Amino acid sequence: MTWKSFLKVSRPPTLAATVVPMLVGGALAWRSLHHMDWWAWLDIIAIGFLMQIGANMLNEYYDYVKGLDTEESLGIGGIIVSGQVPAPTVRRWAIGLYAAALVLGLLLVIFRDPWLLLMGLLAIGAGFLYAGGPFPISATPFGEAFVFMIMGPLEITATELAAGGQITPMAWIASVPVGFLVAGILLGNNLRDRVKDGQFGRRTIPVVLGHQKGFAVISAVVAAAFLAVIAAVLNHRMPWGSLVVLAALPLAWTTLRQMQRPDGLKKAVPLMGRLHIIVGLLLAIGILIP
Repeated sequence: MTWKSFLKVSRPPTLAATVVPMLVGGALAWRSLHHMDWWAWLDIIAIGFLMQIGANMLNEYYDYVKGLDTEESLGIGGIIVSGQVPAPTVRRWAIGLYAAALVLGLLLVIFRDPWLLLMGLLAIGAGFLYAGGPFPISATPFGEAFVFMIMGPLEITATELAAGGQITPMAWIASVPVGFLVAGILLGNNLRDRVKDGQFGRRTIPVVLGHQKGFAVISAVVAAAFLAVIAAVLNHRMPWGSLVVLAALPLAWTTLRQMQRPDGLKKAVPLMGRLHIIVGLLLAIGILIP
């Protein structure tokens, strides 16, 4: 696999979903302890990237095997269907990336906390369950809830545990807005692919509800992310500085408006990914404000 093919199948816009939990988890560790183990934080960031890219490769592999991807498909990596890389090679690379992530994870298990082994195995299993098997979760209306849990609570608590050696109640609360916006990235992807997915029998939320209601769901998810932060602050569960995320409200409005344009859904994933990472950066900064 060439570097160009690797970069394409990695789907860089989706990697924002990995960056944000790691930033927020690191900020939580620093706030609670006023220090953190930088090597452990960098290690779990590397693990997160390896697993996300591996998951993207598995998604492309299984979509190709099941006939979902064609040369006319919108927004896919496309290295298999275009003939750049054989399907078995992509699968082997995915397994190799997961194996590398597991090796790096064992360092955290040895030097930080044994619970991280269970968390890592759950994340690896999630990657295969999401895209593969006879009943992939990605083909059901539960895909968004699945990634909410994995890339919200699981990744943030694992990052805080790795970097700071403990999981605080605030980690669970901060994971809610992060999880909502990760689900928003997937909703944008599924809204874009609604017609094609329906033709192949997939039952994602946009397929079940249709375009208009599907867009209403993604709008509600974006709104819920901001409301979750406001509610947490008002209930003294997060610091007042967390309200800095409200500075991203104009961007949220613009993002949804752009997606409503005739060709807007073609850019749904990078648009939602941009919103997710900016809100995540603001949330991490807000957590660090005394």
